[in-house]
Amino acid sequence: MDLESVVKLDCLFRDVWNIPIMEKVFKERFNGKYPARKSIQTEFSHVGGQEGLLFQLDAIAYKK
Repeated sequence: MDLESVVKLDCLFRDVWNIPIMEKVFKERFNGKYPARKSIQTEFSHVGGQEGLLFQLDAIAYKK
């Protein structure tokens, strides 16, 4: 499946102030057809310190 099949995204951030970075990438990749999305700040990504996880994306895609 490709990005056109993505209908929903859950975006998990260490720091939600990074949302503008995600939005820039979405504008470049989704060509104006954006899936429903939810952005959440979470503590889970602090494991690993400064070099740990910054962002996680869970996607649901649908194809007829």
